[in-house]
Amino acid sequence: MLRFIRKMLIWLLLLFAVAAFGYFVVLPKVLPTNYREQVEKYAKMYDVEESLIFAVIFCESRFDPDAHSRAGAKGLMQVTTETGWWVADSLDYLDAETIDLKDPETSIAVGTWYLKWLEDKFGEVQPTVLAAYNAGPGKVSQWLADKQYSEDGYHLEEIPFPETNSYVKKVELVQKLYEICYGL
Repeated sequence: MLRFIRKMLIWLLLLFAVAAFGYFVVLPKVLPTNYREQVEKYAKMYDVEESLIFAVIFCESRFDPDAHSRAGAKGLMQVTTETGWWVADSLDYLDAETIDLKDPETSIAVGTWYLKWLEDKFGEVQPTVLAAYNAGPGKVSQWLADKQYSEDGYHLEEIPFPETNSYVKKVELVQKLYEICYGL
């Protein structure tokens, strides 16, 4: 009996060690929380969920502040220069002429403000907000006005751009992972 208890304790310790290694070593590499201080700051400032900000950063740039897209989007949250200028004009603490979207603090500030603006514009219907973040608010407004894509003008039943449809699903999945793994 003592031998059985000893084996069980060894297995439990081994299991605990593997779980701790996974949580403290593997998880941060697979699902990073880099720039946590900035994410917390702007999540609180603009009332946007931290898990959503982390998910957008993960899906947009994989936490690479130097990331850029074919469409000209830059930085962690992949904001275009034009959107960055527009947001900077709306904020007292940013200057449109000197804005640097590759700066993590600026990218998170601008991207989070823009997510909040999209929430205010489209309501807190997250798939619609994410579709607008990816395809643009003008395009999403067109889809919402089209009965083929939205019966009520508020929810998108179908997203006609496969890339945008895939993006929305990916961000929502990654957001769930952040919520589950980090309790955000």
